[in-house]
Amino acid sequence: MPLGPSSLQVRVGAVQTLAPGVTYQKFTQGEPSDVWSVWLKNPVNSGWLVGNRLYADQLAAELVQKGFPARVDTFDAPATSDTPAGTVGYTVRVSQFDTSRRTEAQELLDRLTQAGYSGRVTYTAEDGEPSSGPWEVRVVKIAPDAAVKVQAVNGRELRSAQTVREMAKLNNALVALNGAEYDISTGPDFSGFDGDPEGLYMKDNAILSEANNGRTALLLEGSGARARIAEVTSKIQVTAPNGDLRSIDGINRVPGRNFGCGGVGGDIRKDDQAPTLAPWRNTLCVDNNEVVVFRPEWGNATPGPGNGVTDSTEVVMNGNWVVQEIRSAVGGTIPPGGRVMQGIGDGAAWLRKHAVVGAAFKPGASVVDSTGRSVTSPTLSAVAGGGPALLRDGHALINTAANGMTNFQGRPNLSVVQRHPRTLAGVTSAGELLLVTVDGRQAGVSVGATWHEAAGIMQWLGAEDAVGLGSGGDSTLIINNTLYNRPTDTWGATHTEREVGSAVAVVAQ
Repeated sequence: MPLGPSSLQVRVGAVQTLAPGVTYQKFTQGEPSDVWSVWLKNPVNSGWLVGNRLYADQLAAELVQKGFPARVDTFDAPATSDTPAGTVGYTVRVSQFDTSRRTEAQELLDRLTQAGYSGRVTYTAEDGEPSSGPWEVRVVKIAPDAAVKVQAVNGRELRSAQTVREMAKLNNALVALNGAEYDISTGPDFSGFDGDPEGLYMKDNAILSEANNGRTALLLEGSGARARIAEVTSKIQVTAPNGDLRSIDGINRVPGRNFGCGGVGGDIRKDDQAPTLAPWRNTLCVDNNEVVVFRPEWGNATPGPGNGVTDSTEVVMNGNWVVQEIRSAVGGTIPPGGRVMQGIGDGAAWLRKHAVVGAAFKPGASVVDSTGRSVTSPTLSAVAGGGPALLRDGHALINTAANGMTNFQGRPNLSVVQRHPRTLAGVTSAGELLLVTVDGRQAGVSVGATWHEAAGIMQWLGAEDAVGLGSGGDSTLIINNTLYNRPTDTWGATHTEREVGSAVAVVAQ
């Protein structure tokens, strides 16, 4: 595999046939070469990076003076298809211990904490600098004519996260991997619902979460192909009984709170109050004037008004979008097979003006790729909000900016530079679908991959097009209800099956 020094030899596991046309295989490579260290938080803003080299040098000198052997490490990002190469920032590290001495690094962190500093124990393979690994890569290959359906799935309710194993059971899946990213940082400052997918999520051609427009998506069981990869945009609107048209801001999410941004209308990044229509990974955009549609897949009731919302209205409709009830107190039942439109601000005013009990609204929606071509078909499933793209036509194409993976200065963020566990999907020239996990955060076992390394892995496996799905502790592979990989939240942690928002499932037909 194109990982580490060229002298490393790959160890190829036996092929396991899961069903006709569906196989599993494991590849391992490498040996430990990195060290444990203590990574200090920036005392100025509690961030992990220092933007100024002079200040980083001063902080390191201060630590050395106090008897702590500190150094400054630089994070440099390679160029991607839509971002330049350059320095992302600096970090101050203290001491180093070989792979077997993590306990000593933790003891050092305890002493630093007593001295008034904050930080964490880290393994330097995480930095993305040259490493000899090791790596564990697991591959499920699905032939284009295999008698299976590959689809995006969720748990019992979209508003609540569940493990990949639980989703596999619910959908009788032979294989399941984590799908899109989701509102993992949820709470009062986000949506408050940890199952909320970040970006496009479709199942059987129904949009269950709108796109973070422009992000890369995995499209499954669509027109003419088992799978394809494209950058997608969704447009959703509703026509009132009197003919007036209104854009719908979201599907199955709290009005005014668009996780991942990339929406329509007046979205503002909550972190810095900057107006934007671009996607920003794991960032909350807010908008005080929205209309959002809830479907039964969300759960049995709509959410109550979000933080700071003083004007809201709900319109309850049946499956034909005929208005059954208008509610001024939001947070009520979603009728089976029906829909609820919830508006805030001028969205609430629009609903009150146009909703008439017994009259019907008319919905309209489209999902298109970057050429403007519709990607919908009767059996389409889709997940986006992971990303970035990795390969296009057999060549590396890593579009971090299009997928919101930059800082606000336009440089790639740490998720691009560092190694993490990864879940990947690719399509070969023969139409085979590759579903891949790369374990990480496990010193001496598997250190994860940068996005550039992930692109190399998928190219080595024969993919023509490829995309990243959820990363980090999300990365989970379930086969026949058995956990096949080692999901890991943080370096040194035990293996934990994290609850996620969606999964990609292979279901026997």
